[in-house]
Amino acid sequence: MIQLKQKIQSKTSILEIVKGVFPYARVMFIYYCGSVAFGLSDENSDEDVTVVLDGFKGNVHLSLGSLDVFAYGRDIYQKKQDLDPSVPLYDRAYIDEVLSNRDNLIYLDEEFKEEYEQYRNVDITSKLGLFLESFVEHYQMRLKDRVPHKSNYHVLRVRGILDYVDKTGKYELVVEEPWYSKMIEYKKNWKNELGTSYLPLILEQLIYIRDYKDKVMKKNELG
Repeated sequence: MIQLKQKIQSKTSILEIVKGVFPYARVMFIYYCGSVAFGLSDENSDEDVTVVLDGFKGNVHLSLGSLDVFAYGRDIYQKKQDLDPSVPLYDRAYIDEVLSNRDNLIYLDEEFKEEYEQYRNVDITSKLGLFLESFVEHYQMRLKDRVPHKSNYHVLRVRGILDYVDKTGKYELVVEEPWYSKMIEYKKNWKNELGTSYLPLILEQLIYIRDYKDKVMKKNELG
């Protein structure tokens, strides 16, 4: 029998937890990240939240039951979204989750609304090469062991988004077929034989993303 983790449903309770963990910092904003942000959560998913704090230095990841908190000081969060190489690779590989059109905002201090909206409306297309460089490097490390990991679905997700970029000229969280269906199937089956059978495809598409990144960066160099 599978035992599901108890969910924290209330946005207010999430805010209270965050304030309790960081009593000497000011909470600027909190939003859902991870599979929730991409509309791919299920009953077994944790609730991943990004927390940005004024008066806090550095960044930290905390697992609090079913709540996973990725907390950043104001300066570090800006560097993360700017793809600054001084920020850990893992954090730079998912800067697109803030683009979600879903009701992902948990809390926003109105004083920081303009700053939040700037992040929320960022044009990733303008820095697509750097973003893909971080993404590819991160997943090359993840896939070194050739063992299925649930998060490998992001390779298929980004692959599908690149088809959308080719169609529209803009990076948005729209995963084109057949990649959307493949992403969902892998995410549901990553622990079983079907999930394992996806590994060659995932590795192949990571190479595609790497080559796509190279073309984008070469084009940028040529102006």
